[in-house]
Amino acid sequence: MDWELNFMRWVDGWWSSPILDQILPWFTYLGSHIAVVLFIISSWISTRQRMVLRRLLLLYGIQSAILYGLKFLVKRERPLFLLEMASKLAAGPGEILDPSFPSGHAAYAFMMATLLSVWLPKYRVIFLILAGFIGWTRIYLGLHYPTDVIVGGLLGYAITRLLQHYFPLPYTPSRQGREVVMGKV
Repeated sequence: MDWELNFMRWVDGWWSSPILDQILPWFTYLGSHIAVVLFIISSWISTRQRMVLRRLLLLYGIQSAILYGLKFLVKRERPLFLLEMASKLAAGPGEILDPSFPSGHAAYAFMMATLLSVWLPKYRVIFLILAGFIGWTRIYLGLHYPTDVIVGGLLGYAITRLLQHYFPLPYTPSRQGREVVMGKV
């Protein structure tokens, strides 16, 4: 943990920016529960398939159970309390401060990016870079250690791939009529 704190202090010294301090507290919420719920609803509306809704809810439930089980098992304190970085949060909509490990925002961002990468493989790199950027915002804001974000991202990706292997999720947008089956990347 010491190396992570030292890394975060070093990064904060040369990477910090007043503009990013204002923007990133809002951008980081693309990996929040609200973003996931909006993703599930928009996926269901675009496909008009109940199975899509049920399987996305199952995936979200399993992700949440594993993440919060680990959070409250490990009970790792967030770095902002040790680094005195709480002032960066004042620019955003607020934060619920549950335990740090693993990062739920990173897990949910990679869950959505993994699904979108399968459904729209042409844009896979964009989705994964965006998920990685959401994870980085968590470190920049002092809300997570680098290992929190790495493990959260790996969990989000791995759980999504595992579930799509056992419960393939067909995605047929109602306008296009094409079917892309998850797991067949």
